[in-house]
Amino acid sequence: MRALLISDQEYQTKTYQGLNDLIREFLNQKGFEVELMESSADNLTFCMGCFGCWIKKPGECVINDGIAQINRSVMNSDVVIYLNPIIFGHFSPNIKNIIDRGLPNMLPFFITRPDGSTMHPPRYDSYPAQIIIGYGDEITDEDKQLFMDITKRHRRNIEVLIYPNPTETIIKALNRMELGRVGGLL
Repeated sequence: MRALLISDQEYQTKTYQGLNDLIREFLNQKGFEVELMESSADNLTFCMGCFGCWIKKPGECVINDGIAQINRSVMNSDVVIYLNPIIFGHFSPNIKNIIDRGLPNMLPFFITRPDGSTMHPPRYDSYPAQIIIGYGDEITDEDKQLFMDITKRHRRNIEVLIYPNPTETIIKALNRMELGRVGGLL
């Protein structure tokens, strides 16, 4: 089984290092082969909204930067864990960019969710389980709740955890999750 950790190279604090070590140890104990991809503004361009990933090169971004490798690694993994610094209740710019630029992995059509919102249907039959772990040194309860709400709204099948919580809380939550490929909507 393959696990992909995606992190923001620009926010590698002591808290991040503790989280990274914790998650890598957990995944290694579960028998996962772990790959770490660190993003930065230096190796990723922001989406241009050109829809070339749907029209010119279906399933692949037309921008020649690091996203092609990230998207390939995502789709070849069983579980993807985003290690995301919480900034004013939101994703970091680099993690948000990676999530947005996963668009080639979806179809260009729209479907309506049960709550009335719309989303793009999946391009593939299965996707890796997705977990996002927000971290920070001084995160307010409001920032935590906003981060969880935004994340859940952005992706339907994603688990959200906050660190630092007691290590046991994070490990228990991870042990309850399905850490393998999933079908259905993103």
